[in-house]
Formats: sequence, structure tokens, C-alpha cells
Amino acid sequence: MKVFSVSALSQVLADAPMPAAFLVAYSGGLDSTVLLHAAASLRASQPELQLRALHVNHGLQPGCDDWQQHCERFAATLGVDCESVSVSVGLAESSELGVEAAARRARYGVFADRLAAGECLLLAHHADDQLETMLLRLMRGAGTRGMAGMPPRRKLGRGELRRPLLGWPREALAAYAGMHGLPFIEDPSNALTQADRNHLRHDVVPMLKRRWPAAAGVATRNAQQLGEDAALLGELARLDLDEHLGCAEVPVARLCELPEARAANALRHALMALALPVPPRRRLSEALRQVRSAGRDRQVLVRWQGAQLRREGETVWLLGDLPMPPTQRVGLSPQRPLIDACGELCLLPWEAGRDDARACVLSASDVQAGLHVAYRQGGERLRQASAGARGLARVLGAAHVPVWLRDRLPLVFVDDEVVAIADWRATVADTTQPPLRSGWQLRWTPAESLRPGLTRLDRPA
Repeated sequence: MKVFSVSALSQVLADAPMPAAFLVAYSGGLDSTVLLHAAASLRASQPELQLRALHVNHGLQPGCDDWQQHCERFAATLGVDCESVSVSVGLAESSELGVEAAARRARYGVFADRLAAGECLLLAHHADDQLETMLLRLMRGAGTRGMAGMPPRRKLGRGELRRPLLGWPREALAAYAGMHGLPFIEDPSNALTQADRNHLRHDVVPMLKRRWPAAAGVATRNAQQLGEDAALLGELARLDLDEHLGCAEVPVARLCELPEARAANALRHALMALALPVPPRRRLSEALRQVRSAGRDRQVLVRWQGAQLRREGETVWLLGDLPMPPTQRVGLSPQRPLIDACGELCLLPWEAGRDDARACVLSASDVQAGLHVAYRQGGERLRQASAGARGLARVLGAAHVPVWLRDRLPLVFVDDEVVAIADWRATVADTTQPPLRSGWQLRWTPAESLRPGLTRLDRPA
């Protein structure tokens, strides 16, 4: 059996540039107890290293407060500061994701929030955890990236996440704990085999190890190889999409000129670069088929949980869930900003002489007349002081506003005429009137999911 030691931990951490500060995720279980003890021992020989621990209390077990106290006491015996953070795992999120996944999301949210700039978070996942992860993903139909298991390191928040124990099986960590007499907590929920991972841990993996004792080590090596393969596929996607990787807009031509497998790979990595969920293989293939076969005048919409693909003309849009605009018209005044699912619209005092030539400024008389905000329903009239009425659809089309965004832009009305589209002027300046010396500037802060459609627009003026 491969032996775990403080020097072995030091060697793994030295394989990459070693940060000066470490944050150990400390649950109180065997794995994280070994990691914290070894890290504290490493600091004893390298005093320049900064070390602290973080315990997340999920509140899901009757003894969770006792576990928190145990973690704080043990960390104190090592001379390590331990911060405890309590999180709430909501019922709605638990029923959607499952309790384990919801708790994991909450936990990693705390990790990212607490991680200081340049600091490295150490997690205690080991070779058996990697084997379980790969088996779970195999049964869920994961591709190359998923079958690569847990990466040994990646960016997280303002710092980096590392898993320095992936090269050791649980038996090696248990031997280390026994050698040093380390106290640790046994979570009783780990014995419940109804959960998939626990079923693998207690029923499947022991059977595999009886036949193939080195199963965990083999899984670790396979994960490394698959990780390299996934990285190469990512590089191929970067070559195929060039500057469009990481953008919500992908030219249809790029996806049509590639062989089907490369186009699917490019689309998959484009979604990952935007931190959007990747659909199952069949759904992705169907989306790609529709994009490649649709005529230029046809629109395509394929949705899956948490994301969607839209084709408009020669552009494919990769988007998250889009907000539904309200259906009721509401008032807008300096004292009453509008906040809804599509963003926030407010009025700010304005005086002549400001540099922003694109500022959307309304006169005091317009504001006094009473402003209302509504979303596009069809048939809206735009106030044009010198050019006559222009259709709203024509104005939005001339400004290259994507079709999916048009119904999600707030329209500002005076009486029944549109005077502004979000914070864009929807009227032509009347040269027969003196320029405004003061007024009210419209300021719109769009919802995050709408921002991709606003990056390269020609604002109506």
C-alpha cells in the first residue's frame, strides 16, 4: 500500500507553484482530519506558510453543532485558526437537486466566498473518492470531461482549489490517522446505502477491490489521462471557434463547416466557457442538427435545464434562462424606480455639459406629465418630433437588437407614446427647440442574463 506522510504531501504541493497561504476545508471526518494534521506538520517545518481551517455546518444532522465544536477544538490543538460557517439548505433546492447536491452547492459557495486572493483551498478527496466519482458518472452517461473525475486543481473564487490526496487510497489515510492517534468524526449518514455514492462505497467498491485490489489507483491514473484528453478537446474547440469561445454569440457558419463530431465538441466547450449547463448528448445533437439544417430566415430554439440555444439569422445564441417580463404597466418617477425580473430602471438628475452623448435625458415636463413603463405587446407608437412615427420593430431591427431581447426591454411612455427604450432615446431631437439645460436621465441596469444581447448594439438615437 502506498504510504502517506507529511513529506509526501509537501512533494505533491510542490509539483505546482506553492502558495504562501492555505485554507483547509475541515469537516472533522477522517480524510480532512489527516489533511489538516499533515498541513499543520508541514507548516511546522516551513514557518512562512500561512494556514487556517474552515468548517461548514450544514445543519442536516442532530449532532452537527457538536461536530463544529470538535473541529474548533482539534484545530486549536494544532495551533490552527478554524472558522465555522453555518449554511441553510432550502427545501426547494433540496427537492430539485437532492440534499447532497444542494449541500455541496452551499458548501462550495462558502469556500469561494471565504477564499482570499492568492490563497489555496485544500480538499481531502482521495483515490477511493475518485473511483466512486468515476463510477457514478459512468452510470450517468458522462463524456470525456465528466469521466476525468475530480480535477487535482482548478480556480475557485479569488484563489485556487487543490486536491493533494488524490494519489492515496483511504486505507493509507486511515493508517496515518492511526499512527498519530487522530480523533475524527463518523457521519452516520455515510452508512445509509440508499444514496448512490454510499451504495458504491459499501457494496460495489469493496467487491471491485477484492477482484482488483489496485482499482482506486487505476481509476486515478485513468482520470489523469482522461483529464489530458479533455484538455486537448478544449484546445480543439478553441481552434475551431477562435475568438468566439467564451462569447454568447457563435456564427452559424463555424458550426456548419465543421464535421459533426467537432461541431458538437465546439458547442459543448462554448457552453462550458460560459458556465452554462451542457445538455445530454442526444439533446446537444438535436440542437446542432436544427442549427445546421434551418434556413437563414428560420429561428431555432432548443431549451434544457438552466440554458437554451437560439438561432437567429446567421448567429447562434447560447443563453441561460431568460426572465419573463411583467405584463402590467407601472409608473416611473424619481421617487419610484422600477425593479423587475428584467432589471432596474431609475431617473437621475441631469445637467447640460456632461460628456455622455448617449445619455437618455427626458425633460422635466415629460416627467411631470407622468411616465409609465411597459414591455412590448405590439402596436406601440414612438414619438418622433421631426421624422414622423416609426415602428418599434423597425427601430429595434436597425439597432441590431436580437429578437429574443426585444420583448425584454422596458419601454418608457408619456401618455401612449414611447419616448425611450430602456435608457435609449426613442425620439429624434427637435431642432426647433432650444437644447435641454437640465432634466432627468434614464439609467437601466439589465438583468445579468440579458447582458449578452447588449454588448454590440447600435443604440437608437
